[in-house]
Amino acid sequence: SAVALGRYCRRRRKMDNCNFKATGTKLMGHSRAITCLEFSPDGQFLASGSADCTVKIWNFKSGKLHKSLEEHTAGINAVAWGGKSGALCTASDDGRIFVYNVKTWKIRHKLLGHQKPVFCVDMSNDESLIVSGGMDNKVRIWSSRSGRCEKILPGHVKPVTAVAFNPEPPSSKGYPADKLIVSSGYDGLCRIWETETGHLLKTIISNDSVHPAVGNADFAPNNLFVLISTHDGRVSLWDIKSSECKWQAEGHQNSRYCTSSKIWPIFKEKPVSNKQPLIVCGSEDGKVYIWHQDKTLLARLQHSDSKEDVVLAVACHPSEAYVATGSLNKPGIRLWKTTLWTCASCGFQNTPWQQSCRAKVGDQKKVCGKPRR
Repeated sequence: SAVALGRYCRRRRKMDNCNFKATGTKLMGHSRAITCLEFSPDGQFLASGSADCTVKIWNFKSGKLHKSLEEHTAGINAVAWGGKSGALCTASDDGRIFVYNVKTWKIRHKLLGHQKPVFCVDMSNDESLIVSGGMDNKVRIWSSRSGRCEKILPGHVKPVTAVAFNPEPPSSKGYPADKLIVSSGYDGLCRIWETETGHLLKTIISNDSVHPAVGNADFAPNNLFVLISTHDGRVSLWDIKSSECKWQAEGHQNSRYCTSSKIWPIFKEKPVSNKQPLIVCGSEDGKVYIWHQDKTLLARLQHSDSKEDVVLAVACHPSEAYVATGSLNKPGIRLWKTTLWTCASCGFQNTPWQQSCRAKVGDQKKVCGKPRR
């Protein structure tokens, strides 16, 4: 059943920033709000979009700017890498979507069709298709080879806030990659579409009498669930086939802005490799909230000292223990890294995902068991 975590979160104030340390590298270059962040699938670069009309490509570990893209004439709302890291899509308030060749950073296509600002964009795993949504209430599917709009999905009556293709599943479960699209909107709806035909397969909507705007929606790595964040301060996981809410958290603040919510897939970096995906959400109190799928609040990252700041953008590295964060009032991008925690009782170093010490004691059949502090 769905579980609210608000009271639990408030009891664990000392969890703030626990085992997520700021790297000390702050990426400076934008002059206005950071609206979107995305690591490349190969983990080499970080793309950032801003209200200053630019997209910047960073070597995030060194902190050096690799490339600045300045062709848009209005604020950037979304960036999306192709699954092979060979292309980058950018969406803007100027109503245009640009597709860049990553090798040359030349514009391959200008996608024209939205009549108003474009709020969201995604590119398929094989880089053949692009999906976008915007203030004109439309979801559009484009050919990335020709730059032509192939389908228009008129499934929302208010602006579209998020679109995404389903990812490559880690096993035979779920759907093949790029066969489904999820879209969400200010109309409170989250819709699942068949990519090839454009047919509406499913509408996910809460049973509440009032349906708050859906600010963000994305597929889980296993293709069985959709992560949805709504403007009532909730983030939840929904089963695609049964349309049932399987997990829900309250605690972060989200009522006005479309803050990022991401599922952080399993990464392999030792010794902090996570066993299960994590859920990462920006918040309107200057923080980033990170939950484990067992409903444990792992951390609240203090991105900004101001409670009035809004963390609009978060990005999770695909293979290493990095999180990037950006906000409305602070033009700098912060980087965070998970660390081991040391047991105060026995000094053993535990992974960030363990809530109690796993050091073996005595005859090796028992463990320390002291809780993380």
